[in-house]
Amino acid sequence: MTLWRLVLVVVALSYAGFGFAFISRPDEMASMLSLAFGTPGARTDFRATYGGLEFGVGVFLLLCALRREFVRIGLFAAACALVAMATARTMGLVLDGFDLLQFMIALTEWGGGALSTWGAVVAKPEKDAVPIPLQDATPDEPPLPPEA
Repeated sequence: MTLWRLVLVVVALSYAGFGFAFISRPDEMASMLSLAFGTPGARTDFRATYGGLEFGVGVFLLLCALRREFVRIGLFAAACALVAMATARTMGLVLDGFDLLQFMIALTEWGGGALSTWGAVVAKPEKDAVPIPLQDATPDEPPLPPEA
């Protein structure tokens, strides 16, 4: 496993793990963030937005880590998500006031975003072409001759 695959797996498992926690334990996770639900619909939206979206991103990144050809794509996606979250969280800290937990989360997001960005830029692509998703990279049959 390459370093960049390992970075991608760590980010993917973080997203999937937090997503699962937000889906399965919304009240506990919301209370850690000093949030309270006024209606059942608010709890459902919290599960979908914080849980479902994060879990889905985690699964996507994990699938990218499984295929060498998709590692850079996964790192780029992780960089976009982490830097966007870090930027919004930092703006919140500036505009809404300092909160230690939010500051620590922002530092983690900035670090993961920087590492993912660096990996997306410097990781060597395995192939020139983007593969067809879920296609076996090493088929048992010999390759077909190129078309003329």
